[in-house]
Amino acid sequence: MMDEKPIETSRRRTRRLEQGRCLLCGRTGFLIEQDHTAGQNHDEFLTAPLCLACHAMVTELRRRADADMRRQRNLRLTVKCALNATAVFLRMLADAMHRWAQLLSEEESLP
Repeated sequence: MMDEKPIETSRRRTRRLEQGRCLLCGRTGFLIEQDHTAGQNHDEFLTAPLCLACHAMVTELRRRADADMRRQRNLRLTVKCALNATAVFLRMLADAMHRWAQLLSEEESLP
């Protein structure tokens, strides 16, 4: 899919990086790395800004889930590995979203 507004997309990405905010925990002021969500060998462009702690956690969970991040010999295996790696990341993102929703619910109940 072609980006219809590449300059705006680039500016948006730059602003996110400049904010230095982790997508999973929301921390700022920490070193932010670009996590290759599907694996750099599978999709070099799909990235997410993560702090060192969250990046390490995602990497470890991918290892435990046996999500192979190495270059594969054919397209079918590449897609399979990319989906497995992305699924691990999305589970972590879903957990983070659930925590944020809980925080909002707790905030609503305060006087």
